[in-house]
Amino acid sequence: MEVAMSEGGSSAETTAANSAATRIATLAPAATGSPPPPPDPAKRVGWVRRGLREINPLRVIGGVVLALLVFLAAASAVMFFAAAQLQSRISDLNLNGVPLTIWRVAAFGDEFANSAAEIQKLRSQIEIDQRNLAGDKNRYLVMSADQKDAADRIVEDALALRQKIESATQVTRPPVAPDAAETITSIELLLANDDLRARFGDELAAIKKRYAENRDLRALIKTEEAKALGFQTWIDSEIEQRKARVDAAARLFGETNAAVAPEIVDRIRNITAELTALKTILYGSIYSVALWTNDTLVLLLLISMGVLGAALNLLALFFTNDDNSLSFGEYPLRLAFGAVLAIVMFIVAKAGVPILADTTKIGGGNAPLNPYFISLLAVISGLMSDRAMGTIQNVAATVLKSIGGTDFSQRYGRVVLDDALKAANRDIEGLARLLEIDADATKKLLSGTEAISPDRQKLISAYLGQRPRDLFSDLPAG
Repeated sequence: MEVAMSEGGSSAETTAANSAATRIATLAPAATGSPPPPPDPAKRVGWVRRGLREINPLRVIGGVVLALLVFLAAASAVMFFAAAQLQSRISDLNLNGVPLTIWRVAAFGDEFANSAAEIQKLRSQIEIDQRNLAGDKNRYLVMSADQKDAADRIVEDALALRQKIESATQVTRPPVAPDAAETITSIELLLANDDLRARFGDELAAIKKRYAENRDLRALIKTEEAKALGFQTWIDSEIEQRKARVDAAARLFGETNAAVAPEIVDRIRNITAELTALKTILYGSIYSVALWTNDTLVLLLLISMGVLGAALNLLALFFTNDDNSLSFGEYPLRLAFGAVLAIVMFIVAKAGVPILADTTKIGGGNAPLNPYFISLLAVISGLMSDRAMGTIQNVAATVLKSIGGTDFSQRYGRVVLDDALKAANRDIEGLARLLEIDADATKKLLSGTEAISPDRQKLISAYLGQRPRDLFSDLPAG
């Protein structure tokens, strides 16, 4: 035995020595400071090739497909949201107490676009005509003053000539009115002989010439006065046209509409300009979508936002799932699930079921549509589809319970148990085994004083072969 132990001990020592020798031989190059041999250059792999080896092709393809789906969902969501927001802003404008619609604004788009230019053109023309009229009136006043001054000088010169003739002839004629024509006539009567005509004829001819020129000037002034009056009438007509055009714009081009405030007209004109600009953006796609009915646009907005929320959920799963990528078949199913959930959540909220604190944000009653809150509701429904589904199920259970029925409310027994068992040719022990209680508890349960659960109502109704409404009542026994 001692020999065996010594042999076993020597064998263990030999094994330990060999292991130590192997370890020393392995560590010998490091202890001596010599570096390990470099790898073979032919076997070296670049970082690009190493990266390509680590790439999962299915994951790359799935990421590209998911990115494309997210882009399409975001683009459609932006388009529908912009159109819904435009309709909402237009509905904030009231005309005669009625919200304005995008279709009415679009119908008057061309008229709104041209009204400002037409009114400005009329205003500019009126300003030009008024300046011209002011110049004509100024010239008229100057000419009238010159004509009156010239007429007064003619009368003075004619009276002076008459006095000279009277002094020369020593003949005094009756005085005449201070008028140029009568004074000239009286002078011609004084010049009865050739000697007087030769002496004073040139002066009389000069006065008569001046009188004729003054008379022509007076006629010209009358003409200018008539032209000024006609010009004033024309300006008044232009002012009336401009006023009628402004009134038409204020009445939104309808004779039966009451005139609205100027700021409302400016806001409507701004909306019209925005609609006109949308016709050239993205080939007019947003403009065309904005002209759809509001209900259609809201449903499409819900679908697009629900798909966007589901796409965000898919992105989160894609980034957190490093080992295995989602199958391609899950992408459209999850996106469709998000869209359907968004529509159902909106219908539930719109129906007035209290899942929201303030239902006016989704257009409850007469409140205007709030695209922001609708979009948020749809995105959350798609993003948190599991919780949204649970909420919808709870709402469904609550609604069905509130409607009532044997399947969804506790009721009380309303029949005599022995008679019901005898009519069905059944015994109470079998009913007790079916309900998993004893016979006494079964009798007490159907006594009419204890509420019976919906599941037990179904079992009792099936066991007795009668309709639930004949067996149970909403009220306990008196």
